[in-house]
Amino acid sequence: MNQGVQDRRRGVLSVGANASAGNLLAELTGAFEDFKVRNDRRTDQLQGAVDDLNKSIAALQVGAGGGSPSRVDHSAFAKFLQTGMPQANMRESSDPDGGWTVPEKIDDTIQYQLLEFSPLRRWASIVTLGRGAGTYSFLVNRRGASSGWVGETDARPQTDTPSLGKIMPAEGEIYANARITQWLLNDSKFNLDAFIRENILDEFAVQEGTAFVSGDGVNKPRGFLTHDTAATDDDTRPFGTMQYVPTGVAADLNDVSNNGVDALINLVYAVRPSYRAGPGVGWMMNSTTASKVRKLKDNDDRYLWQESTQAGQPPMLLGYPVAMEENMPTVSANAFPIAFGNWRRGYRIVDRLGTRILRDPYTDKPFVHFYLTKRVGGGMADSNSIKLLKVATS
Repeated sequence: MNQGVQDRRRGVLSVGANASAGNLLAELTGAFEDFKVRNDRRTDQLQGAVDDLNKSIAALQVGAGGGSPSRVDHSAFAKFLQTGMPQANMRESSDPDGGWTVPEKIDDTIQYQLLEFSPLRRWASIVTLGRGAGTYSFLVNRRGASSGWVGETDARPQTDTPSLGKIMPAEGEIYANARITQWLLNDSKFNLDAFIRENILDEFAVQEGTAFVSGDGVNKPRGFLTHDTAATDDDTRPFGTMQYVPTGVAADLNDVSNNGVDALINLVYAVRPSYRAGPGVGWMMNSTTASKVRKLKDNDDRYLWQESTQAGQPPMLLGYPVAMEENMPTVSANAFPIAFGNWRRGYRIVDRLGTRILRDPYTDKPFVHFYLTKRVGGGMADSNSIKLLKVATS
């Protein structure tokens, strides 16, 4: 290799004292071409190293040890590392395209669906029994004592003595046995322990409310609508049988000839005056029936129903409060959609020991059981106290 070529590779120009301008230009051109070749080679080597690095990064498990994105998400991230561009426009609606960067906010409170609880707990009489009370029953004075008028020397024949009735309200135990993992209890931001207990207690209230109205008395309270009924009054009707008043219409409260007002008035006055006084006297019906009753008017075109003007106070019907009991049947043929009377005297609820709660983290690991029980009874106390409206002609 001649000296001129070697000098060009070292970046040195050899310019002789007698070199012509043409030779000088040739030397300069050759030096530039040689530099370009060497620089392109270095650039190719650097690009290859960058490509190898990008491949290595793409092969790594992103977030190892703390949970990794899915395969699709990982490939999207790898694509971004290799090319410097995302697969699509960055947007919140796509997790790999930026959605992960937007924090998720879960409200600190849980909104509850509302439940309907029985108004009988407010109106009926309630007896609470402690430990060791045994079976519970109570006596009802059925009256029956007789007397007579006599003169000074008239004989005094024997008179009748009063009789007693014995009532033993049907009882049962309502229970729940919910389970939840210990991990969820530990990691949830909510107090799930209290959340479960509160929901179960609400469920108990709903179930017992249904039993107070329509329970069959088998391992549960007996509902007041499950007793025998008759159209006869208190003097002739058997003890324990409830009196009903017909609407006068076969399948409704009213028709073109009967607006239903008379039936409601008859129902009120079927209850004796002594029962119509005091606490716990009122109407019970569901919301669907209430919507029908609210439209009824008297002969002067005035509505019978009066909405309360004070918050928290019930509406009034013929001077007595109305309680919404959604377990009552709707208006249909031969149904009993409305009840009226003295609930404090007419229905008795028996509570034993309240609600018992057992938190059991041992018997079914890794689950924690929440075992709740409540013993409750209920039944009619005085069949003269409450009257029913029957959808029937007679």
